[in-house]
Amino acid sequence: MNSLLAYDYESTGLDPVRDRPVQFACLRLDMDLNVIGRPTTLYCRPTPDHLPDPQACLVTGITPTRCQELGLPELQFVQAVHRELAAPGTIAFGYNSIAFDEEITRFMFWRNLIDPYAREWKDGCGRWDLLGLVRATHALRPETLEWPADEAGRVSFALERISAANGLPHDAAHDAMSDVLATAALARRIRASQPQLFAHCFSMLDKNLALQEMDVDSHSPFLHIGRGNAKAAGIRIMMPLAPHPTNRNEVIAWDLARDPRQLLDIDAETMRRRLFTRPEERPEDFEPMPIRCIAANKSPPVFRNLGVLSRERAAELGIDVGAALANVPVMRGVMETVDLARLLQVVFAREPGECDVDEALYAGFVGNADRRLLDQLRSMDPATFAGLKPGFLDPRLDELFLRYKARHYPDALSQREEDKWEEHRFRKLIEGASGSRTVAMVRQAVSRCRQALAAPDAPADPARDQVLDDVLAYTNGVAAAIDPFGTVPEPRPAPAPAPVPAAAPVQPDLFGGADVTPGKRRARARRA
Repeated sequence: MNSLLAYDYESTGLDPVRDRPVQFACLRLDMDLNVIGRPTTLYCRPTPDHLPDPQACLVTGITPTRCQELGLPELQFVQAVHRELAAPGTIAFGYNSIAFDEEITRFMFWRNLIDPYAREWKDGCGRWDLLGLVRATHALRPETLEWPADEAGRVSFALERISAANGLPHDAAHDAMSDVLATAALARRIRASQPQLFAHCFSMLDKNLALQEMDVDSHSPFLHIGRGNAKAAGIRIMMPLAPHPTNRNEVIAWDLARDPRQLLDIDAETMRRRLFTRPEERPEDFEPMPIRCIAANKSPPVFRNLGVLSRERAAELGIDVGAALANVPVMRGVMETVDLARLLQVVFAREPGECDVDEALYAGFVGNADRRLLDQLRSMDPATFAGLKPGFLDPRLDELFLRYKARHYPDALSQREEDKWEEHRFRKLIEGASGSRTVAMVRQAVSRCRQALAAPDAPADPARDQVLDDVLAYTNGVAAAIDPFGTVPEPRPAPAPAPVPAAAPVQPDLFGGADVTPGKRRARARRA
């Protein structure tokens, strides 16, 4: 029997690959979104090879000190989370969870020798993301909800803003359980108002159904609703070109609002540059390639029935459906002339890059023999780890197992292994190996945050000062253990701000001024 699990993490920063969870909350629901389980909130103690981002701590209010007091050891935390997510029939969902929370889960499981993918499909389990449904609701059925605006006047999909605009419960936007309750309430609201739209978007958790909506064999147009293209509410009329050459779960598709004939004389290097140049590196006349890779295993809001976009809504958004459909035969002609499959294979070819083993999850699947060995190690008596040489076939796993022992069973380390672990911690937290957050970076970030809090127009908030005190004290404790000779000195105190002369009276801001409190989803830039 299936059940839904609404869940959310708070973490030490914005990067789901490198940052670590500090709080997990979940609530089990039946398939009609009725509560059938008790709410669960867990905290995770910090491990000695990672430092938090002070800004993230300010947003959530969760510090290493609080996690040490309230939290489970990481291994117990991971096991508890795994029991919830991997319970037979569980369909886990959150708000923008595919891009952030799911990645947190995968890399957390990877570091702790648990299969990162099995709970996403095994025993009737699955994963879904409410954000895709919310975007589709705004794009296709905007009358369903009130849509708040951000500081730039654009529609905001921040959960706390949508909750406030629609009278949904969301008492503390930086608390995982509060986010879980708001996510469940928002899902109920949309399901009650738009049951067919809800059912379709929910069905996209089955990647085979999503692939049918983006039928590569027929090259039939379909609607995709995603980020960007705000003027058209994220709607794009796409045409599937080919499966991704290296990821069988992705479809490469063309935006039919653009003329396909530009593909007739394009070379692989030009296409690669137009696809992969970062926005901040693009010149003024840069023209991005109107190609998107859509992952069928990430609950994409895709619709092969173009009729879900009404004529009235298309006109309101300035979408010329007729012009887009007129490009379908043009693209088919281009595909008869150009070997697009071969071109795309060259464009999307990637050289394997080196990265730290904790971040090397996507460097390849673990073989069956190694997976069985990892499962055996997790069930063994840790007292047998001393001197154990598992004999992995995958070169990543020896180092991964060493770090697993060092974090959870340090007494099982040999002297040589302990030396390697301490060298790893020094290179990561002091020298910044693999782009890691260092002691110096945290100290500098704390200093910048203190300057911002000391600004004349900043309201006094002793709680935020205490958060920074806790983060700095924890960081200094870690530094004292791994860098006792002070390789990295503490930053000099910032000079006191010069006194500001009294300003002449001005007209009051009748609109309430800027929102200077960082919103949760704005802080989680990778999640948006």
